[in-house]
Amino acid sequence: MSCDFHGNDLENVQIKPELCGGKCSATPRCTHFTWTQWNGGTFWMKMGPVSKTNAFSTNDLTMVCGVTNDNPIGPLISGASKRGIAWPSENKQDSPNIFSGGKISWIYNWSPYKINIHGIEFVPMLWSTNKGHNGNQFYNQAKGAKVVLGFNEPERSDQANMNPVEAARAWTQYIEPLRAQGARLGSPAIASTEQGLNWMRQFLNELNKVGGHIDFLALHWYGRGVDNFINWIIKVRKHLGNKYPVWVTEFACTSWNPSQPVSQQEVNEFMRQSIARLDSLHWVERYSWFGAQRQLNVALGSTNCLIAPNGQLSALGQQYVHGF
Repeated sequence: MSCDFHGNDLENVQIKPELCGGKCSATPRCTHFTWTQWNGGTFWMKMGPVSKTNAFSTNDLTMVCGVTNDNPIGPLISGASKRGIAWPSENKQDSPNIFSGGKISWIYNWSPYKINIHGIEFVPMLWSTNKGHNGNQFYNQAKGAKVVLGFNEPERSDQANMNPVEAARAWTQYIEPLRAQGARLGSPAIASTEQGLNWMRQFLNELNKVGGHIDFLALHWYGRGVDNFINWIIKVRKHLGNKYPVWVTEFACTSWNPSQPVSQQEVNEFMRQSIARLDSLHWVERYSWFGAQRQLNVALGSTNCLIAPNGQLSALGQQYVHGF
């Protein structure tokens, strides 16, 4: 009650609100809906990937909205389906195919350049519209994708380096149009800092002004302690309205201090516990561990590597791909 969904209108008819669910289920491509009192009572059918968490509250207490139970293209929420790989394109000595045949369901590489692995969905990303990254090229290559990801840590000058106004403008030009083709749109991915959270809040405000929308939040987290990790993503989601699903597109266990490296045992336990927690949260749709290579920089620590020095899955990688 008293809720609505952004855009994606399919068609509308004048019927009673109690008939909406059945009408949507019987209409091809209808996946969710809104009913309002407009014009004597109008049922607005909508289409596209959606979950109940995409609904937002309205001041009109008579409005009704809903999602069909048999939504065929809704977000993936089963435990095994959440697990993904962040593949570094600079890794030329290994093949991402090493991650096939297990519980990995999706992969991205911070770019629109597709990785083809049987049974694993590729998710394109527009890293930035600065530093030589081409928005038009991204749009053309991302056509047909079920999901796309936004900018990479735009609040940081050493990453995408985009202010919220600039990012909202680029979003509406290169990312928002993909919604009409059925894609779900993941927010810019912020680092786990107050600066990142403040940037996201400003970005969503700017995006609302220009008529753009996100379908889920993309978050990064690095540090120690599973409670610290989970509490951070809960905090971010709460501060942004408690309405968005979440993808954790980078996470790992590290002290960021080369003189105080985290032991392999601690990393192993952090992975085990964090995956159990992420899989148990219905609003966490997907996640990807950071470390799909043989070596990581000394500050991050090679105990997070999913690939061993011999090019095979490390023990940690075996657990991530086939275990838990």
